[in-house]
Amino acid sequence: MLLVLLIYSLVFMALMSIEGQHQNVNLATAVYWVVVTMTTLGYGDIVFKSPMGYFFTITVSLSGIAILWAVVVPLGITPSLERMIRAAPSSAPEKMNGHIIISGYNSLVETLAERFSLLNVPFLVIERSESAARSIYKNYPVLWGDPSQAEVLQRASIGSARLFIANENEELNAEVILTLREISDIEVIALVDDLTRSRFLRYAGASRIISPKTLLGTFIAQITSLPTRNVFPGSIQLFGDLLLVELPIYPGAELIGEKLEEIGIKNTGAGIVGIWQRGVFHPSPGPEETVRSNSVLMTVGNIEQLSAIRDLTLGTRKEGPQIILGYGDVGKRVAAVLSDCGINPTILDRRSLKEIDFPHITGDATTEADLLQAGIKEAVGVLIMLNLDSDAIYATLLAKNLNPNAFVVVRANHLKSAEKIYRAGADYVASVPIVASHMLARIIQGEEEKLDLLYEDLELKTFHAGMRSRLAGRTLEELDLPQRFGCRAVALERMGQAIAVPDIKTVVEGGDILALMGSPKGIEAFSRKYDQRRDWKQRLNILPQFR
Repeated sequence: MLLVLLIYSLVFMALMSIEGQHQNVNLATAVYWVVVTMTTLGYGDIVFKSPMGYFFTITVSLSGIAILWAVVVPLGITPSLERMIRAAPSSAPEKMNGHIIISGYNSLVETLAERFSLLNVPFLVIERSESAARSIYKNYPVLWGDPSQAEVLQRASIGSARLFIANENEELNAEVILTLREISDIEVIALVDDLTRSRFLRYAGASRIISPKTLLGTFIAQITSLPTRNVFPGSIQLFGDLLLVELPIYPGAELIGEKLEEIGIKNTGAGIVGIWQRGVFHPSPGPEETVRSNSVLMTVGNIEQLSAIRDLTLGTRKEGPQIILGYGDVGKRVAAVLSDCGINPTILDRRSLKEIDFPHITGDATTEADLLQAGIKEAVGVLIMLNLDSDAIYATLLAKNLNPNAFVVVRANHLKSAEKIYRAGADYVASVPIVASHMLARIIQGEEEKLDLLYEDLELKTFHAGMRSRLAGRTLEELDLPQRFGCRAVALERMGQAIAVPDIKTVVEGGDILALMGSPKGIEAFSRKYDQRRDWKQRLNILPQFR
């Protein structure tokens, strides 16, 4: 701008000299005229009298307007206005009641927000970082402030909240919980990475402590551990002796290339209720669906039936090392559970690990030479438990290129990364936010705290059909669960007898218990329409208002 001002001033003095207006040929007058003209004030006390002077005046005026809108407004005025408009919120939205307060924003909040929306549960995030609070206030109700200060908690309407979730590191969580206990007896759930330090949060006053990373590590280890006859770690108990399990299809398995209808002919007796193939889950696979290597079957049956179908999924996978890439919180838990199952995994980590009981190599999981040194060529399973999703994606590409037959399980820290990890070649992706959201959703709904399905858009829930239920007397075909609610019945219990994958002609009777699997949105819609116990809970919650 100074350069433009100087050039215009020199041109002004030259033109004034040509026109004979020598009294205006000086730098002070030139700068004055250029500034007045560029800002379009146009006092008119100094004017040109020649066509060339008129043209120069027009040029200066138009360039002044262009500079004003292209430079001054965007760089000077707009940021100031944005700072005023986007001031970080300093108090909770009005009339918040029965809400959940979360201290600290991270990727977990994104998943929780979707669950809370489905459950119609109001929530508020207290974020101590002003920049983070400003960046999310359009998407989530947020309060900028330090959650360890009583005044901030009061602004969050702590007195009318139903639950507090401490979602920061252990040190900050402890500070927040101690402050909370001075002013409120609200239920507090602390989310932690390291369970060994959780007892201090108990001392501080936490009601419950959940470690999503520990739960995730346990789940991953269970589905990848070597099979033991009649043992299915990580299985979900349905009714009676019925279990819901996930069975990976390993290279060379007898089922590869067969259609699901052909699997039924093998008389295993187990029912297949879903199949996971390359990042896509099919909850109601048709009989023409073909089984591919490194996919995962979701199967219902008793121990004998499940053992029979698992024998068909193992293929050549009998012996071979398991390699864990990354020995952080999740990696440690995976290694511990595998060890309990009789497996001695090989650890590859950037740190020098001296005091661990497993064979380990100091190296980089994103380096081909280090993966080869860890024995990836002979590995049956590769468990990628890295902290950065970008590293996990690259390590997956390397692992699949070096050993296409290995069953690759990857930990995703952000849900948005899961699709990229699958494209890189992963056979199974599990996410910390999904684990936490599943557990917290169960607690909020007053259900048993147990981990079942680790899918972003899949949930398992049981429903009791009362004698006067609207379900009684209707067939599953009439209920049309897949079309109306996006779910299906995976099991049914009637008078103590368990039925796996009931036929669509099955009539629901009063007293039956249905196990439904489907999207959280569909399960919630079904619950609103048919769950009588839910209706009674809502009525009981309303009664105190009339006392």
